[in-house]
Amino acid sequence: MIGLDTVATPVGLLIGIVCGLIPLAAGIHYKQYRAGIAGFIACALTGFGCGLIGGLPMIVLTYAVVLSYAYVNRQDPFTSRAALTEVDFSETRVESIQRVLANIGTGIRRSFRALTRNKAGFLGFLGIAFFILVTTFGPLFIPYEGEAQMDRRQPGSRVLVAPPSWEHPLGLDWKGRDVLSHMVHGGQRLIITSIQAGLIATALAVVLGSAAGLLGGPIDTVISAVANFILTIPGFPLLIVLAAVVDFDSDFMLAVLFGVLNWPTLMRAVRAQVLSLRERDYVQAAFVLDLGLWHIISREVFPNMVSYITVNLIFTIRIAMYSIVGLTFLGMVPLRDPDWAVMIFTGRQQGVIFLPQAAGMLLSPIIAIALFQLSLVLFARSLEEIFNPRLRSGV
Repeated sequence: MIGLDTVATPVGLLIGIVCGLIPLAAGIHYKQYRAGIAGFIACALTGFGCGLIGGLPMIVLTYAVVLSYAYVNRQDPFTSRAALTEVDFSETRVESIQRVLANIGTGIRRSFRALTRNKAGFLGFLGIAFFILVTTFGPLFIPYEGEAQMDRRQPGSRVLVAPPSWEHPLGLDWKGRDVLSHMVHGGQRLIITSIQAGLIATALAVVLGSAAGLLGGPIDTVISAVANFILTIPGFPLLIVLAAVVDFDSDFMLAVLFGVLNWPTLMRAVRAQVLSLRERDYVQAAFVLDLGLWHIISREVFPNMVSYITVNLIFTIRIAMYSIVGLTFLGMVPLRDPDWAVMIFTGRQQGVIFLPQAAGMLLSPIIAIALFQLSLVLFARSLEEIFNPRLRSGV
């Protein structure tokens, strides 16, 4: 997965602590102690789990939040409460960067208020955070049991599976291994691959749909024809056929395949929206000024569709996860332990699906996948409030 696995390590903790010193120092400097401490904790956790990949971006975000509490825009007499004679519209490069960061921090704070206002959405956010924390930091406390544990077979029993107990809360699998160990270590690959697939499909749909709607002509015809052709093919059966032909040694390549096959639906919706937006005066002005296709898509068109696109991303991730689990259950992709989907496949393959005492081995990954999916759906409700100005007006 091109190095995107997140595993908590002592080096990562050190990186997180060093990164967290910056927002903490900013909080002390601006006398925003709670924001500084929260920024320190956020940087420490992301650095602990993701190293520099998580720590560096979190520095910018947490510093922006701290700065947003103390920044005063001297260019605006209404927000700065300065006299008109004191307003200065000239600013240095540093002041310009501070203004941008303060705006980012203000947006983060507003988004968090919108997130907490919707109780169902906030519950979904907590559910997603729970799974991320468990799969990232859980391996520190629960070691992975990859080898068979023959010594755990109960006297008189012909199988190693066992029901839940105080020592093993989720029971033992067909090799006598702790199911809880596999649950903690087995969720990260499935979650990351599903997120990658959703991001790829959404990115393709937004770029191609925007290009088709804005440029029109032969480009629109070709993109729409390709999308219509893909839509006529049943998605999951095609995935099964391709998985039988292609050997997916990389989970990222599986995500790419899913993204390539699942962008047309969103693309058609984006194209229809762009066809409406391109008639607006500000988009026509951008064309006249020759600001470039990328500027028009990213600055003029995309902000008006971000609510729909973000919610669609959530549901694309759900579909990707179900597809990956389905392919694994059918044995059409390489099986690599630990993995929630592999646990379900193994339960069917080894026949433990017919043993009542092995219910924990099968129900645990099924319930975990269902709860993660439910968390995504609930979280989408908060995302609608965050990105939809009409719903956000009361925040």
